[in-house]
Amino acid sequence: MAGKRRITRSAAVRRGAPAGDSRRTRNSAEATEQILLDAAKRVFAEKGYIRATVQDIIESTGLSRGTFYLYFRSTDDIFVRTIAKVVDDIVASSRVHSGQTLRQRVYDNNLRYFEIFGANRGLLRAFFEASYVDPEIGRKRAEMRSAYIIRVRDHLERQRQLGRCLPIDPDAAALSLAMMVEGTAQSFAVLKMEPFEQPLELKKLCTAVTEIWCRAVYTDPDRPLTPAAEKAAAAGGKRRKQLATAARDR
Repeated sequence: MAGKRRITRSAAVRRGAPAGDSRRTRNSAEATEQILLDAAKRVFAEKGYIRATVQDIIESTGLSRGTFYLYFRSTDDIFVRTIAKVVDDIVASSRVHSGQTLRQRVYDNNLRYFEIFGANRGLLRAFFEASYVDPEIGRKRAEMRSAYIIRVRDHLERQRQLGRCLPIDPDAAALSLAMMVEGTAQSFAVLKMEPFEQPLELKKLCTAVTEIWCRAVYTDPDRPLTPAAEKAAAAGGKRRKQLATAARDR
């Protein structure tokens, strides 16, 4: 049945179905796929990666197992698709430049990072669980982590070139700082680790993490950032990347 439906759909495209029919078919397929992705997100958040099944996912959708397999090969396949948006959001959060000082910029980035972890607590818990048992998902987690570390390293290198940093090794500092932020986000937002008499408040925690970061690397984290200096830093960073790429290609 599943194969027949797939053949019929592609055959209609080959025969040149009317544009309106083609759009309706595509929209319907996208809607069905999204229903499955939304259901999978709920199931993985509630049951985790290992215990979730195809039956769990389709149970609340009214769709059949055959329909599920039209869109996804397995629970692993739909999990990778489900977690991809969260991973993209986490990586993208480190690319946003806001704030008029280094302290404010770091605080804003850290807060966005913590909030994404908190908003996706169950799904990220499943993601970390999956990364230890599935090599493909483990690679995705490593890629997410590496992308974040590289963004931090590039930022520190730009600030070092502008004379805004204490004597640091950008690579070592980036690894240390990025793992501090990730570990704090995972412990607080995902694992809910609060072994204290009073509950921690997110913004207070973010302020503490930002203070540790600023004291560790910047000479004056509260100095206003001027547009001219930022433009020069961006141009310098682009030039360094070009030189590094040229050196690798030799």
